[in-house]
Amino acid sequence: MPMFSRRIPRIGRRRTSIPDWPTLFHRSPSGYVLVSGQGVILESNSTFAAWTGRNRSALAGTVFSDLLSPEDLLEYQRWSAALTAEPATYLSVDFKGSGNSRLPAHISAVRTAYRGRTVDLLTVFPMPGRRRYERDLVDALQQAEAAEAARGVAERAARERESLLKTILDTVDVGVLVVDDEGREILANAHMEASRAILGAQDLSDFKSGAWSVYGPDRITPLPDELLPIRRAASGESFSQQIMWIGAGEGKMAVSVCSRPVVDGGDFKCSVLAFSDVTQLVRALAAQGEFVGNVSHELRTPLTSILGYLDMALEEEQLPGAVESALQAAVRNSERLLQLVSDLLSVASDNGAMELQEVDLASTVAAAADSFRPHARINGVEIGVELSAGLRAVVDEGRIRQVLENLVSNAVKYSPGGGTVQIEARRQDETVVIEVADTGIGMTQAEQEQVFNKFFRSGQVLTAAIPGAGLGLVITRRIVEEHGGSIDFSSEAGRGSVFTVKLPAAGPGPGLQSY
Repeated sequence: MPMFSRRIPRIGRRRTSIPDWPTLFHRSPSGYVLVSGQGVILESNSTFAAWTGRNRSALAGTVFSDLLSPEDLLEYQRWSAALTAEPATYLSVDFKGSGNSRLPAHISAVRTAYRGRTVDLLTVFPMPGRRRYERDLVDALQQAEAAEAARGVAERAARERESLLKTILDTVDVGVLVVDDEGREILANAHMEASRAILGAQDLSDFKSGAWSVYGPDRITPLPDELLPIRRAASGESFSQQIMWIGAGEGKMAVSVCSRPVVDGGDFKCSVLAFSDVTQLVRALAAQGEFVGNVSHELRTPLTSILGYLDMALEEEQLPGAVESALQAAVRNSERLLQLVSDLLSVASDNGAMELQEVDLASTVAAAADSFRPHARINGVEIGVELSAGLRAVVDEGRIRQVLENLVSNAVKYSPGGGTVQIEARRQDETVVIEVADTGIGMTQAEQEQVFNKFFRSGQVLTAAIPGAGLGLVITRRIVEEHGGSIDFSSEAGRGSVFTVKLPAAGPGPGLQSY
C-alpha cells in the first residue's frame, strides 16, 4: 500500500502508532477511493472493490465517473467541481454493478493536496435500501399521477355528461323537477324555471301556505293535501298523468304531472317529477265533447219522433207484408242509431252525480244476462251465470247495469260463430269481482293496446261487419272508475276474451265522488 504508512500524523504532542492500519482501511464498512484531479482512481479499499464486484488492481487507473450510471454524471460533475478542503455534503448516486445492475450509494469527499498535486478522498456509503425506497417512491408517484390522470378524465367525463344532461333537460318541452324526501328542490330544468307561475311552487311550503290555488280536474274542488304531487313524490310514490288546475280566475292552467322515485340499494333518494301544460288540450277536448254532445242531443229528438211515428204505423191493421217488413227494418235501424246517439251523449257528458244505494248485485247481473239470451240464441251462444249469495254493494244500479250490458253485449256480439259466454260474480274481501268471459274472436296484442280508445274497432270486427261504434268499453271504464273500481282484461286472438270488473263493496270514496 504505497500511499499509506503504518503511522499516522501526530495528534497533539503524542504520536500514536496503529500497528494494523491496512486491515482497518480495507475492512471498513465504508468504501474509500482516492481520485486524482483528472478523475482517475489512484487507490481504493477492498470494501469498495468487493461491493462494485471489481478487482482493486483493475480499478486503479480507471476513471471514477465511468463507474457511475449515466443519469448521475452531470450532477456528479457539478458536485465534484465544487469540492473544497471541507467535507462535501452527501450526493446520492448509482454505481454500475454486474449484469447492468445498479448499486445505490451516498458519497462524500474532501479535496486535499498530496505530493504536489490535488486529490479527492471519497467516502462511499452503500445504501441498498435507498434504491428500494426510491423505487417505491417512484411507483407511488406514478400511481398517484395515474390516479390523478384518471380523476381528471373522470371529472371531464362527468362534466360532459352533466352538460349533456342539462342540454337534454333544457331542450324538452316539459318542466322537470327533482325533490328530496322532504320536498326540497334539488334540480329544475329551464322549462321549469320559466314556468314557476304555471307549475305552482318550488316546494311543499308554498302549497302549505296557500300561496297557490290547486284544484282537481273539475277546476272547482281544491286538491287535498295528500294528493298534492310534490307531497306524493316526496313520500316516494310513483304516479302518472295526475291532472290538476293551478291558479285562479281565467288564468287557471291545466297541468299533467307524473313522478318516479329514485332508489339506491333499496333506499329512497329523491323523486323526479315531470309537469306538462295541457291547458289547450283539455280545453280542446272539452270543446270537442261539447260539440259531440250538442250534435247528439239535436239528433236524439228527431230520432225519438221517427220511432214514435214508425210504431204508430206498425199498429195499423192489414198492412201489406212488404210494407210491414220495411217498417220493422226502419225501426231496428232507428233504434241502433238512437243507441249510438245515447252512447255519444254519455261519452261527451261530464260525470253527473251518482245515485248510490246498497243493491243486490246478483240480481242485477242475472237481469243483464237474461236480457241478452234471445240475441245469444240467434248467434248460437250459450250464456252461463255463476253468482255468490249475498252479493251486496253500494253502487249506482243504473250505471252498473249499463256496464254489465256493455260487457255481455260485446261477449255475445263478438262470438258470431257460437260458443260460450260465462258470467261470474263473487265477493273478494271488501271487493266485488265480476268476470265476463267469452270464447269468441279475441284480440291481437296490438288491438289490446287500443281497446279503451274512443271509436276503436278491431280489424276482425270490421271485416265481419259486426255493428258498433267503439264506445261501449270507453263508457264502461269511466263508470267503473267513477265507482272507485277498476277494469282489466286478457285476450287471445281466436280464443276469446275475459273482462274483470272490481268494485269496492262500500262504494266510492269521498275524493272520487268530489271529482
